[in-house]
Amino acid sequence: MLSIKLLGRMAVERDGEELTAPASRRAWSLLAYLALHPGPQPRNELAARFWPDVLDSSARASLRSAIWALRRTLEPFAPQLLVAGREEVGLSAAEGELRVDALAFVALLDEGRDSEAVELCDGELLSGFEEEWIDVVRETHRERLLGALERLAAGCELSGDLAGAIVSSRRQAAVDPFGEEVHRRLIARLAASGDRGAALLAYRTLSERLRRELAVAPS
Repeated sequence: MLSIKLLGRMAVERDGEELTAPASRRAWSLLAYLALHPGPQPRNELAARFWPDVLDSSARASLRSAIWALRRTLEPFAPQLLVAGREEVGLSAAEGELRVDALAFVALLDEGRDSEAVELCDGELLSGFEEEWIDVVRETHRERLLGALERLAAGCELSGDLAGAIVSSRRQAAVDPFGEEVHRRLIARLAASGDRGAALLAYRTLSERLRRELAVAPS
């Protein structure tokens, strides 16, 4: 099975063996986009999305170069994965032959399996990449992860497992370091557990971060 890991550092593995990334970072980004968007994607839209500041002819030429770089990388491991026609480009794999962790995360959430979903998350989506389209999907992923963590925390709280609730709350705070509501819930759970010192420390940490990074005080 080929595995494309997008949660945290991007990596592509075949039966546990990691592929060497192509020299072109844009080619790697293109693979990530295709992995996150199953099915054929129009070439003209891909060219415009990845090379928006150049002429259409130049953008399409750059897309061809990126596809060529991906073919060289994928050919020895999955020769049929990348399908590039005259008008469309996409990934094609038989059922069970390709796993994309970010898509698996969403599928697990849809099935109500929050605990398994959050275990897949080893850092932010496509860590180290800075592109406009990635910012959008990264924020969507972050909101889904925060929601799953809060459901887990609330479930632990209802069952009397404050320690478990605090673990999920701390992880929420790490995902959303400036989120005041996230930190309020963490502080409340720490206080409810009797750990007043940890609750005060969590408040001071948030207060200092907001003041240092945003020049504001907690509301």
